[in-house]
Amino acid sequence: MPPPPPEPHPSDPELAEAAALQVFDKDGTSRAFSSLYEGEGTAMIVFIRHFFCGSCQEYLRALSNPPIIPPGTPRKRLLVVGHGDPAVINTYIAETGCVFPIYTEPTRRLHTLFGMVRNLKLGEKPEYIQQSLIGSIVTSFVSALKWGGRKGGDYQQNGGEWMWENGELVWCHRMKSTRDHLEVKDLKEALVL
Repeated sequence: MPPPPPEPHPSDPELAEAAALQVFDKDGTSRAFSSLYEGEGTAMIVFIRHFFCGSCQEYLRALSNPPIIPPGTPRKRLLVVGHGDPAVINTYIAETGCVFPIYTEPTRRLHTLFGMVRNLKLGEKPEYIQQSLIGSIVTSFVSALKWGGRKGGDYQQNGGEWMWENGELVWCHRMKSTRDHLEVKDLKEALVL
């Protein structure tokens, strides 16, 4: 089964502006966003909603256990980008068990340039979500409390999945609702795994 059809790409000026934006890693070190996808091979970047989102936490658990890209897979990498405070990333990694590098762009400019929507629509329950809606809300609330009120990001901001081949954007999927990450099996199809 082929992956879902690609959605419209941002314009060349939007892509150029996005490439120069600074993203931060778990240590607070910054780098240009373009450094995440430059070079040979495939880079799949998963944009999450916010660091406290219980649905996104479940998505990263599903991608990480077992890892969707097995160790040693040549020329394929998966990265995660949020838009909250970099200080939250280490706790987020511990909470989700995410095995992929996580970055953040706290201004949310990347999400805006890439046309990712803001809403609180639930949408259909995907396969990757194992807990109930109430469980997901409780997870989000507990995460926000447990992490000392650090900024996790805009609660209404949705994310998506974006794929670059040899430094060129070739495919993207924007979430239409808060539970609309691409299903794990479909992400595998897009990555040709």
